[in-house]
Amino acid sequence: MFYQLRMAESNDAVKLKEFMTIAGVSTAGVEENIASFIIMEDQQEEIAACLGIERYEQDGLLRALVVSDKLDQAHILSLFKSAGSLGKKMAVSRLYLITNRQSSIDFLKFAGFEAVDGEVPGHLLHSEHVKESMQKKGATLMARHS
Repeated sequence: MFYQLRMAESNDAVKLKEFMTIAGVSTAGVEENIASFIIMEDQQEEIAACLGIERYEQDGLLRALVVSDKLDQAHILSLFKSAGSLGKKMAVSRLYLITNRQSSIDFLKFAGFEAVDGEVPGHLLHSEHVKESMQKKGATLMARHS
């Protein structure tokens, strides 16, 4: 199946929030930060994946990664590549994400991310998402240059 990547627009907010809600992902801040979301749609313009970036000083935090089970690893890699491009456009030097799934770590390493040794950078602690996510069992902070 054919999928298209594009930047979210203000008229995508309702559809994007519905997609995220079904996946159990927080929709806080979607409207205010809609321009920092990437959407992958199928031919019927149904969302199959999304990913947002929140800026913290010179860095970006990948948020709201939701991927349909219809997508394969190549599609997901395209999504991460687009996130890198958006990060460059936003002038962030590093992209961070948090995973609590050990099975995701190998894939994320393949996508260019590495586990962050030591403490979470202080400026990322301004994010409620980071504070909450790092408390989960098996949480791993990962980063790559954008």
